Amino acid sequence: SKHKFGCRSVLRLVQHSGGDGWAGASARAVLSEVLRIAGELAQDEFGKFVIEEIMQRGLPEHRRLAVAALRGRLVKNARHEHGSFLIQRAINLEDLECVGAMIGELLAQRETVRSLARNQFGRYVLRDLLRSPIYAQAARVALLPIAGELQCCKQGKKLLSEILVF
Repeated sequence: SKHKFGCRSVLRLVQHSGGDGWAGASARAVLSEVLRIAGELAQDEFGKFVIEEIMQRGLPEHRRLAVAALRGRLVKNARHEHGSFLIQRAINLEDLECVGAMIGELLAQRETVRSLARNQFGRYVLRDLLRSPIYAQAARVALLPIAGELQCCKQGKKLLSEILVF
């Protein structure tokens, strides 16, 4: 999953994991192994594509496990180049209640929101939350109390301009 060609093989297995017979069972067994290291893959250049594919096209239990892996290192993932990409994709998974819990966890602590707003990749996560019809109001409520603090840093200024647009 961490190799540029190996991740492509795993991507194909995700597409066949819902099948019946020995092929589907074999694909599910491989995906179970992949999901055991999903937290590590979330921050890998090629592993992120495997986790993204699982979140978008995997079986429901695999999708929940992938989101749970993101939650395991939530703030670290939100501030990481590849991890933030996956959290951005998870924001659009409307059918999983565990995503709502993950977003609630991200926005619950003022210090976490401040940390994300001052980080390039964290800002991308907050921007997508502001654009989401489901989470936009919660994101605004979390960001408005620290709006004054955000004016002093580059990423904060960019985020504030996006708050005004939405």
